[in-house]
Amino acid sequence: MRLKGFTAVAIAAVVSVPGTPVRAQDVQLPTYTPEQRWERAAYEALWWQAAIVALGREKGMTAEEVGRFAGELFAPGWLGGAEGLQLLRGFYRNFMALPGAEVEVVGDTPTSVTARFNRPMDALLAPGASTMGVTRAELDAMARATDAVIAEWVGVGLERRADGDHDVLTFTTEYGPIRAGDEIRWSRSSYLSWLTALQLMSLQMASGLSAREVGEADAKLYGPGWTARTPWQLYRGMVWNWMTDPDTHCETLSASPTEVRARCALAYRQVVEQNQERFNVTVQDVFESGRAFASGVADQLGMQWTETLDGEYRVITVTKQ
Repeated sequence: MRLKGFTAVAIAAVVSVPGTPVRAQDVQLPTYTPEQRWERAAYEALWWQAAIVALGREKGMTAEEVGRFAGELFAPGWLGGAEGLQLLRGFYRNFMALPGAEVEVVGDTPTSVTARFNRPMDALLAPGASTMGVTRAELDAMARATDAVIAEWVGVGLERRADGDHDVLTFTTEYGPIRAGDEIRWSRSSYLSWLTALQLMSLQMASGLSAREVGEADAKLYGPGWTARTPWQLYRGMVWNWMTDPDTHCETLSASPTEVRARCALAYRQVVEQNQERFNVTVQDVFESGRAFASGVADQLGMQWTETLDGEYRVITVTKQ
Protein backbone atom coordinates (compact mmCIF):
# COMPACT_ATOMS: atom_id res chain seq x y z
CA MET A 1 0.00 0.00 0.00
CA ARG A 2 1.30 3.42 -0.93
CA LEU A 3 0.03 6.54 0.77
CA LYS A 4 -0.42 9.70 -1.25
CA GLY A 5 1.70 12.76 -0.40
CA PHE A 6 4.59 11.82 1.86
CA THR A 7 5.76 8.30 1.05
CA ALA A 8 8.84 8.14 3.28
CA VAL A 9 10.78 10.05 5.90
CA ALA A 10 14.27 11.01 4.77
CA ILE A 11 16.74 10.67 7.60
CA ALA A 12 20.22 12.08 7.19
CA ALA A 13 22.80 10.00 9.02
CA VAL A 14 26.18 11.50 9.86
CA VAL A 15 28.84 8.78 9.99
CA SER A 16 31.94 9.53 11.98
CA VAL A 17 35.02 8.22 10.22
CA PRO A 18 38.07 7.72 12.45
CA GLY A 19 40.30 10.73 12.14
CA THR A 20 37.54 12.84 10.55
CA PRO A 21 35.83 14.97 13.20
CA VAL A 22 32.23 15.96 12.54
CA ARG A 23 31.32 19.53 13.40
CA ALA A 24 27.80 20.54 14.39
CA GLN A 25 27.74 23.25 11.75
CA ASP A 26 28.25 20.60 9.05
CA VAL A 27 24.90 18.97 9.86
CA GLN A 28 22.10 20.38 7.75
CA LEU A 29 18.44 19.69 8.57
CA PRO A 30 15.67 20.19 6.02
CA THR A 31 13.17 23.00 6.30
CA TYR A 32 9.44 22.55 5.65
CA THR A 33 6.70 24.94 4.69
CA PRO A 34 3.68 25.35 6.98
CA GLU A 35 1.63 23.41 4.41
CA GLN A 36 4.08 20.50 4.47
CA ARG A 37 4.08 20.46 8.27
CA TRP A 38 0.28 20.56 8.35
CA GLU A 39 0.06 17.65 5.90
CA ARG A 40 2.58 15.66 7.93
CA ALA A 41 0.59 16.27 11.11
CA ALA A 42 -2.52 14.98 9.33
CA TYR A 43 -0.72 11.77 8.34
CA GLU A 44 0.47 11.23 11.90
CA ALA A 45 -3.08 11.71 13.18
CA LEU A 46 -4.24 9.13 10.63
CA TRP A 47 -1.61 6.63 11.76
CA TRP A 48 -2.52 7.11 15.42
CA GLN A 49 -6.16 6.41 14.58
CA ALA A 50 -5.13 3.26 12.73
CA ALA A 51 -2.98 2.19 15.68
CA ILE A 52 -5.96 2.61 18.03
CA VAL A 53 -8.18 0.48 15.80
CA ALA A 54 -5.44 -2.16 15.55
CA LEU A 55 -5.04 -2.22 19.33
CA GLY A 56 -8.79 -2.56 19.76
CA ARG A 57 -8.82 -5.47 17.32
CA GLU A 58 -6.24 -7.27 19.48
CA LYS A 59 -8.63 -6.79 22.42
CA GLY A 60 -11.51 -8.29 20.45
CA MET A 61 -13.19 -4.97 19.63
CA THR A 62 -14.67 -3.92 16.31
CA ALA A 63 -13.87 -0.52 14.81
CA GLU A 64 -17.35 0.68 15.89
CA GLU A 65 -16.69 -0.42 19.48
CA VAL A 66 -13.35 1.38 19.46
CA GLY A 67 -15.13 4.49 18.20
CA ARG A 68 -17.75 4.32 20.94
CA PHE A 69 -15.00 3.84 23.52
CA ALA A 70 -13.21 6.94 22.20
CA GLY A 71 -16.49 8.85 22.16
CA GLU A 72 -17.12 8.01 25.80
CA LEU A 73 -13.69 9.42 26.63
CA PHE A 74 -14.14 12.63 24.63
CA ALA A 75 -17.84 13.34 25.23
CA PRO A 76 -17.52 14.66 28.82
CA GLY A 77 -15.32 17.42 27.37
CA TRP A 78 -18.40 18.78 25.61
CA LEU A 79 -21.10 20.77 27.41
CA GLY A 80 -24.43 18.95 27.17
CA GLY A 81 -27.73 20.56 26.28
CA ALA A 82 -26.31 21.98 23.04
CA GLU A 83 -28.37 23.09 20.09
CA GLY A 84 -27.81 21.56 16.67
CA LEU A 85 -25.89 24.55 15.34
CA GLN A 86 -23.56 24.51 18.34
CA LEU A 87 -22.61 20.89 17.74
CA LEU A 88 -22.10 21.57 14.03
CA ARG A 89 -19.71 24.38 14.92
CA GLY A 90 -17.78 22.06 17.22
CA PHE A 91 -17.54 19.33 14.57
CA TYR A 92 -16.57 21.96 12.00
CA ARG A 93 -13.73 23.25 14.21
CA ASN A 94 -12.27 19.76 14.60
CA PHE A 95 -12.87 18.81 10.94
CA MET A 96 -10.96 21.86 9.71
CA ALA A 97 -7.79 20.43 11.23
CA LEU A 98 -7.54 18.29 8.07
CA PRO A 99 -5.86 19.89 5.03
CA GLY A 100 -8.40 20.46 2.27
CA ALA A 101 -11.43 20.23 4.57
CA GLU A 102 -14.57 22.02 3.33
CA VAL A 103 -18.00 22.38 4.93
CA GLU A 104 -21.10 24.01 3.46
CA VAL A 105 -24.39 24.65 5.28
CA VAL A 106 -27.15 23.53 2.90
CA GLY A 107 -30.27 23.93 5.03
CA ASP A 108 -31.60 24.95 8.41
CA THR A 109 -34.78 25.20 10.48
CA PRO A 110 -35.39 26.70 13.93
CA THR A 111 -34.32 23.38 15.48
CA SER A 112 -31.95 21.81 12.94
CA VAL A 113 -29.12 22.52 10.55
CA THR A 114 -27.78 20.45 7.66
CA ALA A 115 -24.20 20.68 6.37
CA ARG A 116 -22.26 19.03 3.57
CA PHE A 117 -18.75 17.79 4.42
CA ASN A 118 -16.18 16.85 1.80
CA ARG A 119 -13.79 13.93 2.37
CA PRO A 120 -10.25 15.28 2.79
CA MET A 121 -9.23 11.88 4.16
CA ASP A 122 -9.26 10.65 0.54
CA ALA A 123 -6.03 12.60 -0.04
CA LEU A 124 -4.38 10.73 2.85
CA LEU A 125 -5.79 7.24 2.45
CA ALA A 126 -7.89 6.35 -0.57
CA PRO A 127 -11.20 4.50 -0.14
CA GLY A 128 -10.53 0.75 -0.24
CA ALA A 129 -6.94 1.20 0.90
CA SER A 130 -5.45 0.29 4.26
CA THR A 131 -2.56 1.25 6.53
CA MET A 132 -0.97 -0.92 9.21
CA GLY A 133 -3.59 -3.55 8.42
CA VAL A 134 -6.48 -1.18 9.15
CA THR A 135 -8.82 -0.39 6.29
CA ARG A 136 -10.24 2.98 5.40
CA ALA A 137 -13.71 1.54 6.02
CA GLU A 138 -12.71 0.70 9.61
CA LEU A 139 -11.39 4.21 10.20
CA ASP A 140 -14.63 5.69 8.87
CA ALA A 141 -16.67 3.36 11.08
CA MET A 142 -14.68 4.40 14.14
CA ALA A 143 -15.16 8.09 13.35
CA ARG A 144 -18.91 7.70 12.82
CA ALA A 145 -19.29 5.86 16.13
CA THR A 146 -17.31 8.52 17.99
CA ASP A 147 -19.44 11.29 16.49
CA ALA A 148 -22.63 9.44 17.46
CA VAL A 149 -21.59 9.12 21.11
CA ILE A 150 -20.68 12.81 21.33
CA ALA A 151 -23.98 13.82 19.73
CA GLU A 152 -25.86 11.62 22.18
CA TRP A 153 -23.99 13.16 25.12
CA VAL A 154 -24.75 16.75 24.14
CA GLY A 155 -28.39 15.94 23.36
CA VAL A 156 -28.39 16.52 19.61
CA GLY A 157 -29.85 14.16 17.02
CA LEU A 158 -27.33 13.29 14.31
CA GLU A 159 -28.23 11.86 10.91
CA ARG A 160 -25.68 11.11 8.22
CA ARG A 161 -26.04 10.16 4.56
CA ALA A 162 -23.67 9.88 1.61
CA ASP A 163 -23.93 12.31 -1.30
CA GLY A 164 -21.39 11.35 -3.95
CA ASP A 165 -17.96 12.17 -2.59
CA HIS A 166 -19.44 14.13 0.33
CA ASP A 167 -21.22 13.34 3.58
CA VAL A 168 -24.36 15.24 4.55
CA LEU A 169 -24.98 15.58 8.29
CA THR A 170 -28.14 16.92 9.93
CA PHE A 171 -27.94 18.16 13.52
CA THR A 172 -31.28 18.38 15.33
CA THR A 173 -31.76 20.09 18.68
CA GLU A 174 -33.35 17.70 21.18
CA TYR A 175 -32.90 19.82 24.32
CA GLY A 176 -30.99 17.06 26.03
CA PRO A 177 -29.55 17.18 29.56
CA ILE A 178 -27.16 20.02 30.38
CA ARG A 179 -24.12 18.18 31.67
CA ALA A 180 -20.35 18.26 31.55
CA GLY A 181 -17.38 16.18 32.64
CA ASP A 182 -15.47 16.94 35.82
CA GLU A 183 -12.61 18.68 33.96
CA ILE A 184 -14.95 21.20 32.33
CA ARG A 185 -16.79 21.78 35.61
CA TRP A 186 -13.48 22.26 37.45
CA SER A 187 -12.20 24.71 34.82
CA ARG A 188 -15.46 26.65 34.88
CA SER A 189 -15.51 26.77 38.66
CA SER A 190 -11.92 28.02 38.72
CA TYR A 191 -12.68 30.67 36.11
CA LEU A 192 -15.68 32.00 38.03
CA SER A 193 -13.66 32.00 41.25
CA TRP A 194 -10.98 34.07 39.54
CA LEU A 195 -13.57 36.55 38.29
CA THR A 196 -14.88 36.95 41.83
CA ALA A 197 -11.36 37.42 43.21
CA LEU A 198 -10.45 39.94 40.50
CA GLN A 199 -13.65 41.89 41.06
CA LEU A 200 -12.99 42.10 44.81
CA MET A 201 -9.36 43.10 44.24
CA SER A 202 -10.50 45.75 41.77
CA LEU A 203 -12.86 47.25 44.35
CA GLN A 204 -10.15 47.20 47.03
CA MET A 205 -7.62 48.92 44.77
CA ALA A 206 -10.24 51.46 43.65
CA SER A 207 -10.69 52.38 47.31
CA GLY A 208 -7.01 53.37 47.49
CA LEU A 209 -5.21 50.17 48.50
CA SER A 210 -2.17 48.98 46.58
CA ALA A 211 -1.94 45.37 45.41
CA ARG A 212 0.50 44.65 48.22
CA GLU A 213 -1.84 46.19 50.80
CA VAL A 214 -4.69 44.04 49.50
CA GLY A 215 -2.61 40.93 50.20
CA GLU A 216 -1.56 42.19 53.61
CA ALA A 217 -5.17 42.85 54.57
CA ASP A 218 -6.15 39.33 53.49
CA ALA A 219 -3.29 37.89 55.57
CA LYS A 220 -4.57 39.69 58.67
CA LEU A 221 -8.05 38.35 58.02
CA TYR A 222 -7.22 34.71 57.22
CA GLY A 223 -3.80 34.24 58.85
CA PRO A 224 -5.13 33.36 62.34
CA GLY A 225 -6.80 30.27 60.83
CA TRP A 226 -3.48 28.78 59.69
CA THR A 227 -1.80 26.17 61.94
CA ALA A 228 1.34 25.25 59.93
CA ARG A 229 4.36 24.61 62.13
CA THR A 230 7.06 24.00 59.53
CA PRO A 231 7.99 25.59 56.19
CA TRP A 232 6.81 22.45 54.40
CA GLN A 233 3.40 22.55 56.08
CA LEU A 234 2.94 26.19 55.12
CA TYR A 235 4.03 25.65 51.52
CA ARG A 236 1.85 22.55 51.25
CA GLY A 237 -1.15 24.46 52.57
CA MET A 238 -0.67 27.27 50.07
CA VAL A 239 -0.36 24.82 47.17
CA TRP A 240 -3.53 23.09 48.36
CA ASN A 241 -5.37 26.39 47.99
CA TRP A 242 -3.83 27.11 44.57
CA MET A 243 -4.87 23.67 43.34
CA THR A 244 -8.42 24.94 42.95
CA ASP A 245 -7.00 26.19 39.62
CA PRO A 246 -6.52 23.19 37.27
CA ASP A 247 -3.53 24.92 35.64
CA THR A 248 -1.57 24.97 38.90
CA HIS A 249 1.70 23.09 38.74
CA CYS A 250 4.45 23.32 41.36
CA GLU A 251 7.85 21.69 41.54
CA THR A 252 9.76 21.24 44.79
CA LEU A 253 13.40 22.19 44.26
CA SER A 254 14.60 21.29 47.77
CA ALA A 255 13.06 20.65 51.17
CA SER A 256 14.18 20.19 54.76
CA PRO A 257 12.66 20.74 58.22
CA THR A 258 13.82 24.38 58.10
CA GLU A 259 13.57 25.43 54.45
CA VAL A 260 11.59 24.75 51.30
CA ARG A 261 12.47 25.97 47.83
CA ALA A 262 10.00 25.54 44.97
CA ARG A 263 8.73 27.04 41.78
CA CYS A 264 5.16 27.24 40.54
CA ALA A 265 3.80 27.99 37.08
CA LEU A 266 2.08 31.36 36.68
CA ALA A 267 -1.26 29.59 36.29
CA TYR A 268 -3.41 32.72 36.43
CA ARG A 269 -1.79 34.71 33.62
CA GLN A 270 -4.40 33.91 30.96
CA VAL A 271 -7.52 34.61 33.01
CA VAL A 272 -6.05 37.84 34.43
CA GLU A 273 -4.94 39.15 31.03
CA GLN A 274 -8.32 38.26 29.50
CA ASN A 275 -10.08 40.35 32.14
CA GLN A 276 -7.50 43.09 32.71
CA GLU A 277 -9.52 45.76 30.91
CA ARG A 278 -12.70 44.81 32.77
CA PHE A 279 -11.22 44.93 36.28
CA ASN A 280 -8.09 47.06 35.81
CA VAL A 281 -6.02 44.43 37.62
CA THR A 282 -2.74 43.21 36.09
CA VAL A 283 -0.77 39.99 36.41
CA GLN A 284 1.82 41.92 38.42
CA ASP A 285 -0.92 43.14 40.77
CA VAL A 286 -2.10 39.58 41.40
CA PHE A 287 1.48 38.43 41.97
CA GLU A 288 2.17 41.27 44.43
CA SER A 289 -1.04 40.61 46.33
CA GLY A 290 -0.45 36.87 46.52
CA ARG A 291 3.12 37.31 47.67
CA ALA A 292 2.06 39.78 50.38
CA PHE A 293 -0.65 37.39 51.57
CA ALA A 294 1.70 34.41 51.83
CA SER A 295 4.40 36.53 53.47
CA GLY A 296 1.91 37.91 56.00
CA VAL A 297 0.64 34.46 56.94
CA ALA A 298 4.22 33.15 57.23
CA ASP A 299 5.17 36.04 59.51
CA GLN A 300 2.29 35.23 61.87
CA LEU A 301 3.56 31.63 62.05
CA GLY A 302 7.17 32.57 62.76
CA MET A 303 8.38 31.90 59.25
CA GLN A 304 9.57 33.87 56.24
CA TRP A 305 8.12 33.64 52.73
CA THR A 306 10.02 35.13 49.78
CA GLU A 307 8.82 34.98 46.20
CA THR A 308 10.17 36.28 42.90
CA LEU A 309 9.15 36.05 39.26
CA ASP A 310 11.31 34.11 36.81
CA GLY A 311 9.68 34.12 33.39
CA GLU A 312 6.49 32.08 33.64
CA TYR A 313 7.33 30.80 37.13
CA ARG A 314 7.05 32.03 40.70
CA VAL A 315 10.18 31.03 42.64
CA ILE A 316 9.38 30.50 46.31
CA THR A 317 11.53 30.09 49.44
CA VAL A 318 10.02 29.38 52.88
CA THR A 319 12.26 29.36 55.94
CA LYS A 320 12.05 29.37 59.70
CA GLN A 321 12.75 32.81 61.14
